[in-house]
Order: sequence, then C-alpha cells, then structure tokens
Amino acid sequence: MMKQKTINKLFYFFLTVLILPNIIQIYTEGLGLWGNMVNIIAPVAFYILALTVGRRIGRTVIILFPFLFLGAFQLVLTYLYGRGPIAVDMWLNLVTTNGDEVGELLSQLLPAIGWVVIIYVPTIILAITLWTKKRDLDHTFVKHWRKSGFIMAVAAILLTTTVTISTDFIPTNSIFPLNACYNCTLAFGREKASAEYHKTSDHFTFNAKSTIDPTDTTRQTIVCVVGETSRSDNWQLYGYHRPTNPLLTKQQGLTVFSNYMSQSNTTHKSVPILLSLASAEDFNILFRTKGIMQAFREAGWHTAYISNQQRNHSFIDFLGEQADNCIFLHDTANGGSKAMTTDSDVLTPLRNQLAKDYHKLFVVVHTYGSHFDYADRYPKLMAHFLPDSYNGAKPQYRQMMVNAYDNSIRFTDWLLHRIIRLAQQRGGATAMLFTSDHGEDIFDDSRKLFLHASPYPSFYQLHVPMVIWTSEVYTKQFPNEADALHRNSQLPASSNCVFHTLLTLGHVATTYRNDTLSLASRRFMPQQKRFFLDDHNTPRTYEECMQETDIRLLKLKHIIK
Repeated sequence: MMKQKTINKLFYFFLTVLILPNIIQIYTEGLGLWGNMVNIIAPVAFYILALTVGRRIGRTVIILFPFLFLGAFQLVLTYLYGRGPIAVDMWLNLVTTNGDEVGELLSQLLPAIGWVVIIYVPTIILAITLWTKKRDLDHTFVKHWRKSGFIMAVAAILLTTTVTISTDFIPTNSIFPLNACYNCTLAFGREKASAEYHKTSDHFTFNAKSTIDPTDTTRQTIVCVVGETSRSDNWQLYGYHRPTNPLLTKQQGLTVFSNYMSQSNTTHKSVPILLSLASAEDFNILFRTKGIMQAFREAGWHTAYISNQQRNHSFIDFLGEQADNCIFLHDTANGGSKAMTTDSDVLTPLRNQLAKDYHKLFVVVHTYGSHFDYADRYPKLMAHFLPDSYNGAKPQYRQMMVNAYDNSIRFTDWLLHRIIRLAQQRGGATAMLFTSDHGEDIFDDSRKLFLHASPYPSFYQLHVPMVIWTSEVYTKQFPNEADALHRNSQLPASSNCVFHTLLTLGHVATTYRNDTLSLASRRFMPQQKRFFLDDHNTPRTYEECMQETDIRLLKLKHIIK
C-alpha cells in the first residue's frame, strides 16, 4: 500500500510535469528576467491552487488533462521551431491540414513525440491509479499548500501587473498556457468568420471590365501557378550553385524578380494574399471581398482553378470555387482520387482548358511543389541529386534532405517549362506567373530550424521566387506591360503585388486595382518598408519579427539595406 508521505510527494511530481513547458521557455523565449519570473510564478500559483482544490489529487490531475495536452503540444512545437507559443495559425492548421501531411510530419517528429510519451503517459496512468484506488493527499498538506498558492497568486498578480505596465510584456502573448488558450479562442473566431464568408462577401463586386479592344481577335491567356514551400535560395535562377533550373534558365521571355518576399509563412494565409485584395497591412478585407477569379470573370474571361492540394474548407477553397471551372484532383466527388499524386497530374486538366476555344482564358494552378516530405514530390526517375533518401528529419541527414528538396525544385522547373510550352501551343498573347506561397527551413544554420509556419519567420521562409513569362505576341501587343516587368524586376516587392500584377497583365480594370502594387505597371512603387503578417493578423516589419541572423541574411542578399 502506498504510504501517505509518498502520495504527498507525488504532488511535486505532478506540479513539475505541469510547469515543465514554462521551465523550458526560460531558455527559448528570451522573455528577460522579469518576464521569465512571471511566466513561472503565475502558472505555478494557478497549478498549486488547482491541485489543492480537494484531497483527491488523481482526479484533479485528470480534470487538468487539457493543460497536460497543451504542455505536450507546446513541447513538440518547441522541438520543431525552437521557440514560440501554440499559435493561432497552429490551431487553424489542425483543421486545415490534410491527413497525408499530418502523417508525413508526425513520422519525422518521433524524438519529440517519444519524450512526450515518456513524460505524459506515465503521469496520466499514475493519476488514474491514485483516483481509482482513492489515494488522497493529507489534509494538513493540502491546507498548507493551498495557503501558499493564494499567497503566490497575489504575488503573481502584482508582479504581472507591474511588468506589463513598465515593459512591453503582454500576458496573453507570453504566459503559458494562457497564450495557448487565448490563441485557441482567436482561432475559433477566425474559423467562424471563415464559415460565414459566403454571406459576408455575397454582394461584393469588383465592377471589373476589360480594357482590351473588343474587336481584337487575338487569343488572350494567363496562367498563374502557385507553388508550395519553394525558397529562392535553392533556385539556380537566383544564383544557387546547383542546376535546379536547367530549363527555365534557357527560357526566352522570362523575367526573374530578385527582390521579392512572401508576406506570410503559412499556406492558408499566403495563398489568399496572392489571389485576393488581402495583404499583411489589411488581411481582414478578405472576409468581405472576393478574389482574382471573380475579377477576371466579371471582365469577360473564362476562368479555371486547378489544384493538386486537398480541399480543407479554407479561403483557398472559397477563392478557387469562384472560377467557372474548379478542379481539385483529390476531389473524389468529381472523379478525383485521394491517392498521392505528383504535380505533373495538373497538366491534363490544364491541357483540356487550353484546348477549348475561349477568347480570353485565365487559369490558376495550385501545386504541391516542395512540401515536406520532399522525396515524395517528384518521380524517382527524375531524381538528379543523390542520395535523396533519409531516415527522418534530422540535422545529420541534412545533405540528403537538401538533395531531395533540390530534386523537387528541379521538377518544378520541368513542370513550368511544360506549362509554358502548352501555353505557347495555344497561341496568342500569353503570360505565365509563378510564385511560391512561402519558403522553408532545412537546418540551415546553428539554430537548426526546420519546416515553415513558425510564429517567428526566418529569412528562408519568406524569401521566395517569382518569375513571369510572356510570349512574343504578348510582348509585341502589350509593350508597356512587358517593359514594366523588366523595369521592376529588381525592385523591392511582396506577395500582395501578385493580385494587382495579374489584373494588369490581363488588362482587367477595376477601382480595386492598385497600379502602385502592380509589377506590370510603370506606376509601381518600390516597397521600401515590407511587412510580415503575424499570428494575430498584425503587420510586422522584419526588424520586429525576425532574429538578427535573418536580418543579416536580408542585408547580404540586398533585400533590405
């Protein structure tokens, strides 16, 4: 039979497990002395009071299971990103990320998951055992610690208030698990707003018109290809030492935008920024307006949206569904398949659209690009950089991972070359724009950062490629736009320029088009001050959200001065 003294000691064990994420954050979050004190004392006071509500500690710990879950979640994210809370975007990812991606990611996080299992599973089993066997804390012990908890709670309130007033410390951003709970409520609010999008945007119109001479019989075709997880630093076109763009480097009519950055490091934000009026400066306009497909439709273009990604009931789906033809390759209801596909599968529906006798055709193609697991993103026969197999996402396998990642970039190069050839075969005035939603970390420096969507972006997550190809017919028929592309190719730009650039390329006129944001316009204004859309949908300058290592890289690449 378990002795009373041993049961009392388990109080300290449970308290330690609950406070473990806060202890680790002393070394990861950079909160400073007073911030760290608040982030320890306030949660400890809360947990002590919770654990001493009654003597039946096993039952209390089970009731506190949501906080154990948050702790486990936080530890995994700390392992993955190195720092940052359970963000709003991370909560949203739980409902917008498809099962295949989740499986691929979890399979590479086994070390972190292993530690979580070792720490939290025995804790839960022990709590259940104490509860079922009615092993309770000593009455005097509970009374003593309850009094201590109240004293500590008063001290925590005074300390938190003082630190908040005298510094830039924000409790809902910095105290775990308060920040996780706060971000969860924000995520629910955004999910609710997304669900109501069709109502809030129902009456919106661009009042768009085409400025192309209606008597002009020349076919007009614009293809926008949205890539996934492709970063500029691994593109040969951007100075990479490997031949990852053997076809595009020889492509006539191609303009490379060397000073271009994404405004978000998450797909569910970055793609809507590309395809709508939304930007880091005003992301909430997305909830009451429509997207690029609607604008082109109003101007008399036939529109198509082709996606190699699965539906996830996000704004990406909503914007795609505004096209005349919306094709998700994984949509089984429309004859698609849930089986894994490569991006080459988009070529068949694209070829079908290009073969139709539309006078003006606008197509958006959303690819799977270079999303992890990199080795699954290209046919094995097209593997150029070897070896490209690795046993999990670990720093020691970085070279093999980079080989696989570079193979995926090379496959993207092949795909874009094929799309350009298909567009050329259609004839007429044709243009293709490619950009990626965001980039990726691949254990690039001593921080050993991996993946994307971290609360604090890195240089590699935001520095993405954008290229625009125009046919000879397009260049001759629309010399002003073709000339503007070349003039603006080295000027500072962000992903909120894509929407306005596409409208200009298609000569779609609307009061919502801003030519100072259009890279195809001579009125384009260089974006000297660029922004990142943070987890709370607030625009942040690079200096506000990036580490010094990333700022140095931005300066080295001449992205900022």
